[in-house]
Amino acid sequence: MAGRRTEAAVSAGAFATLLTFVVSTLPGVRHTSGYQLFLDGWLNNVVYAFAPAVCLVRARRATAFRSSWFVLTAGLALYGAGNVYWTIFIRPLDPEPFPSPADGLWLSFYPCAFAAIVLILRQHMKRFSASLWLDGLVGGLAVTAAAAAALLGPVLSATGGSTAAIVVTTAYPLLDLVLLLLVVATLSLYHWRPPVGLWALAIGMLLFVLADGIYLVATAHGTYEPGGLNDAIWVCAVIVMSFSPAWADRLAGLKMSGWALLSIPVFSALAALGLLIARDVHPMALALAAATIVAALLRLIVTFREALVLADSHELALTDDLTTLGNRRALYDRAERVLSNAEHTHAALLLLDLDRFKDVNDSLGHHAGDHLLRSVGKRLEAATPGRECLLVRLGGDEFAVFLLGAEQTVAERVALDVRDALLEPFVIEDVSVQVSASIGVAVCPEHGTDVGTLLRNADIAMYRAKAQRSGHSVFSRGEGDLDGLQRLHLIDELRQAIRERQLTLYYQPKVNVDSRTVVGLEALVRWQHPLRGLLLPASFLPLVEEAGLMHDLTIAVLEQALDQLAVWAAAGRALPVAVNLSPSSLVDIELPSRIATMLSERNLRPSLLVVEITEDVLMGDPEHAKTVLQRLRRSGIAVAVDDFGTGYSSLAYLRDLPIDELKLDRSFIERMVGDERSLAIVRSAIHLAHSLGMRMVAEGVEDEQAASELFEAGCDQAQGFLYSPALPPEGLESWLVAHALRIAVPRAAEATLTPVLR
Repeated sequence: MAGRRTEAAVSAGAFATLLTFVVSTLPGVRHTSGYQLFLDGWLNNVVYAFAPAVCLVRARRATAFRSSWFVLTAGLALYGAGNVYWTIFIRPLDPEPFPSPADGLWLSFYPCAFAAIVLILRQHMKRFSASLWLDGLVGGLAVTAAAAAALLGPVLSATGGSTAAIVVTTAYPLLDLVLLLLVVATLSLYHWRPPVGLWALAIGMLLFVLADGIYLVATAHGTYEPGGLNDAIWVCAVIVMSFSPAWADRLAGLKMSGWALLSIPVFSALAALGLLIARDVHPMALALAAATIVAALLRLIVTFREALVLADSHELALTDDLTTLGNRRALYDRAERVLSNAEHTHAALLLLDLDRFKDVNDSLGHHAGDHLLRSVGKRLEAATPGRECLLVRLGGDEFAVFLLGAEQTVAERVALDVRDALLEPFVIEDVSVQVSASIGVAVCPEHGTDVGTLLRNADIAMYRAKAQRSGHSVFSRGEGDLDGLQRLHLIDELRQAIRERQLTLYYQPKVNVDSRTVVGLEALVRWQHPLRGLLLPASFLPLVEEAGLMHDLTIAVLEQALDQLAVWAAAGRALPVAVNLSPSSLVDIELPSRIATMLSERNLRPSLLVVEITEDVLMGDPEHAKTVLQRLRRSGIAVAVDDFGTGYSSLAYLRDLPIDELKLDRSFIERMVGDERSLAIVRSAIHLAHSLGMRMVAEGVEDEQAASELFEAGCDQAQGFLYSPALPPEGLESWLVAHALRIAVPRAAEATLTPVLR
């Protein structure tokens, strides 16, 4: 608080003294001419004493350029000391000696002023580009050359006397020119928008140079008189400089347009050229003018170079780094210009999303996913018409094709060409990867007249194509809009449910066909939606596939199933639990070690887990599947083939792959009773499984007659509504207790009982 009062007192005193001095110096107020001891001596020196005091108290509180302000304080103190020395010791002498110690103190101000400016520039040295430095140099040299032309001729022509006198007389204008150069260059480096504190410093120094110039010219012509308006300019200059630390953090309000900034170096170069062709100009001014022209030429070279770099940067900003196609910005940049042109009345936007790309990315790694995206980009380039067409990658596995002058029929034909181009499998790290795409089509002007609307509507159409598995779909207004928006919202909710493990697992018992004892469970996922209620897999698994979340869902189901298994194991009910693996999981080389870690963290035996896969998954990439399954089986985890008999692949995988269990699809069980051909297939499948050392599990057993046929055929296990539907964990607990009581009933008698919990 005391510091603020001291600062306020010093500042008020400086302003009051300055005002008194300036007013008393104005013509009409000052009654007598010539030097007056009080006004031009003591009052002048009081102001000079206030200046470093104000600068010091302000510098101590400044947060920006503090070292510069302390150096400036020293410079103002030296300058004021020179004035005090001259008043006391030099002015009374007749003639006044020149040079004197006062000149040494006055000249000491310049190094301090230079150092203060250099320290300011050092803090932002990296911020200024080569073009800014050259702008500052051009402007500073031009102003300095003009000042030299006006100042050096009259001043230096009157130089005479001793060597010391000549040196000192020459030093003043030269140092003023250097100071002028630094000030103008600094303002130019900041694009003439420096902080207010730098404006104060610059204005004070420019006033100082102006007062010096007037004094030197008047002295050279013998017309200078102490106590005039020129003395007031000096005093104002030091006071303005002393207040610069107070405004160091404030931003300047001046804002110049690009053309105005460009005109400064142009006019500077023209002014320098004018000096070069003028007559009777001091050689120093000519040298400075020549240096201005050289700096301007260098600035021109740098400008061309920056223009080339800017053009390259603009091109890079519109290019996708991975595929070298255009990016989202390129789509908006070009398409908006086209759509705003009234001449182009028709255009189409195709939004393409790769199906199950995330499975490839998660299974084979991001580098493999990047390879796939580059390959897809090349295929798309070959498949899309090059003329009047823009192909871009929007991000992730989304691409877009903008067709100029295309109506709906043309857009649909291009969509078919694009899908055909992706039919041939891609080979990624010796793995054959089949990629398909879903394409949404939106047409201008029917479905929108700007890029944002077309993208949104094409996105809705694309999700409809995924849901219907139609390959491509054209946006249609009405109910389709709402369905598309709801689908997008539902996918977002689903992603969050998987991430936060909010899905629910139901468990269906697997029983021994002969003894009816429970030998295991199958985990089946459900989604308890807050508004739609309990959703079965058929309601949301297509969305999981569309959004590329299948691998994430598999991991989530595994974790939740093992958590529940750990609870049952701790309670003494250690029943093996089967979990379905997705296609992406089966090609994930790290999956066996990940599952082993999950089991270890829960202190579970590997034999308590059974992984189920389907035939088509096995045949999609048999080599990777074989590697993953062998590692799982070696760790003690059983492997089962789900929906056995529904695939169209060779049965050779039964010989080559490590499989423990076959699960016969329900379609065979439903037709088995009363259909000799279906019964023969079931018996043959059971015999095949036993011949290969595998268990056979029948799915979808719903009546006792089917159960009896399976018993006669030698089936090992069965599951279905005859025994129990899939139940939540708490419901399963009750069913297990009731089922344990039913086991004691003889089989012949049990056949007459009504099935429980159908």
